[in-house]
Amino acid sequence: MSLSAKPSDSTTNNQKSATAKSGIHTTSGRSAYGFCLVLLACVIWGLFPIAAKGITSQLDPHTINFYRFAIAGLMLLPFLIARGALPRLADKGSARYNLRLIACALLLIINYFLYIIGVGHITPSATQILIQFSTVMLLLAGVFFFGEQLSRRQWLGCLIFLGGLAVFFYPRIIIMLDGFNDYTLGMGLISLAAICWTGYAVLQKQLLLHFTSSQIMLMVYLFGTLVFLPLAQPLSIFQLDTPGLLLLLFCGTSTLVGSGSFSEAMAHIEASKASAMLSTLPVFTILFMWCLSFIPGFAITPEPLTSTTLSGAALVVFGALMVALKKH
Repeated sequence: MSLSAKPSDSTTNNQKSATAKSGIHTTSGRSAYGFCLVLLACVIWGLFPIAAKGITSQLDPHTINFYRFAIAGLMLLPFLIARGALPRLADKGSARYNLRLIACALLLIINYFLYIIGVGHITPSATQILIQFSTVMLLLAGVFFFGEQLSRRQWLGCLIFLGGLAVFFYPRIIIMLDGFNDYTLGMGLISLAAICWTGYAVLQKQLLLHFTSSQIMLMVYLFGTLVFLPLAQPLSIFQLDTPGLLLLLFCGTSTLVGSGSFSEAMAHIEASKASAMLSTLPVFTILFMWCLSFIPGFAITPEPLTSTTLSGAALVVFGALMVALKKH
């Protein structure tokens, strides 16, 4: 068994070496595992804007982001220490990789900063509409930056899920076109957050050539904690009630589980397919809001599920599947 394993290990190492020399990250080929990780991220991120909307009335955005990064970092750090897998920046051979890591962290920090403020101005469902700009941009980035190929069926699927989003959220889109107001401000902030997230995702995928996904996220979390600490009011959490503390804990845990799952998925699945699955995020959020509306005291009004919105949801899922399913 050991004799037969050696050529395989050598082949794998040669492939990794060739990939690193090419400067373009390629996937591991474990598509099913990658799909499961993206699905987990979708569930977590589908719930997040609801939790964030609930906690913004009790904590300021900077404090929320500080605890999101701090909780995620403190949960991940012992895991990497136990595995002896802490990132060694000095061993990576070139300062440009470290600079890319810093840029990657900054883009995600700005994304979090804009997102948490934006969600305070608009509804969770509208937030998930606008964040879909990142899905489309990541799809195009996979084609133009990573050389991923899309068939005609996949391009058609892209158009179908975009059309589905438009149908599903048509009443909200009309509201957005009413002129500049508080809602429009939130719309602009979330759109900018989507652009920053796309830049983060592209850099993060390239950094997988030199760091593991866990190492990248640890550096992002620690850097984000330091950035938000001077702006935050950490002691204000003592004023939170039990539901508020649970929401904050979920925000921090979802940062680790959601971002960590997506980061690891990018090592196993193409960016274009990951972006297709992320297009279903609004559906997750609307369904979660509808389910939670039956709980007494739930203050966020769910999106009305009419025949039009349900048709839009079906188009979103169908279009995403057309893009995500493996080409023949």
